[in-house]
Amino acid sequence: MVNTFILPAGIYPPLPTFFDTQEELDLATFRRHIQNLAQTGIAGYVVMGSNGEAPHLTPDERTQLIETARATADETIPILAGCGEQSTRTTIAYCHLAARAGANIALVLPPFYFKSHMDSQALLAHYRTVADASPLPIVIYNMPANTAGIDLDAALVSTLAEHPNIAGIKDSAGNIAKLAQIVAQAPAHFRVFAGSAGYLLPALTVGAIGAVAALANIFPREVCQVQALFNAGKLAEARRLQARLVPANTAVTATYNVPGLKAALELTAGYGGRPRSPLQPLTQPERDRLAQILLGAR
Repeated sequence: MVNTFILPAGIYPPLPTFFDTQEELDLATFRRHIQNLAQTGIAGYVVMGSNGEAPHLTPDERTQLIETARATADETIPILAGCGEQSTRTTIAYCHLAARAGANIALVLPPFYFKSHMDSQALLAHYRTVADASPLPIVIYNMPANTAGIDLDAALVSTLAEHPNIAGIKDSAGNIAKLAQIVAQAPAHFRVFAGSAGYLLPALTVGAIGAVAALANIFPREVCQVQALFNAGKLAEARRLQARLVPANTAVTATYNVPGLKAALELTAGYGGRPRSPLQPLTQPERDRLAQILLGAR
């Protein structure tokens, strides 16, 4: 089924999944976080991405999260739901689950467990089969750090972009030259997003139309302002703000990752909680260092 939905430009925070002390879903905090982000300039929400601890969630929990996000967010705001799994069959099933629960877009990581067999032909067949069967349009999620180093190249992405039900890519590899190639070669309906606030401005300069950025959970207005300044032609101001955000972005992504994002929310918003095991919360020295870094981004 082909969906004509076009993903709006802008900043999409990949929402954490919150848990209580027994590691059960904390939907009240999830709703609170969505409400706190609602008037900050963001374009939409991502649920069950890497920062949402998608591998740690059951199908029922996935449904609950999407339904809660859809019921809490403004009805005009798009919701992207992580649906990528190791088999094509299960990925398609999760796309249908996401559609039933109220998501607008399926975000699909490449399968990586059998990495040596995931050549261009296998990945091309996987994404085309998912796109043919999905009731939702697909956004490709390229994140080598979480997929055993699989990094979708520009030629493969540009070929996939020709599919009418593949709507865009979130690229977390940070290769600006590759993003420029994709923008130049992909059809008009295909939207390119940076996968991090750390290189948002460089990505915008080569034609990206926004970002799925973990830092937007912590500093949504500032991340959105980088794009607003770029759009207004105020490049010197955009560069200064981009540079100010880089240390905080590195801290909640590459350095401390999901536990760091939750700790950063506790430090800035008063909620966050533990990640689900086997992930562990930050140590006190790590929290102290993170607090110092976050102060520099304000």
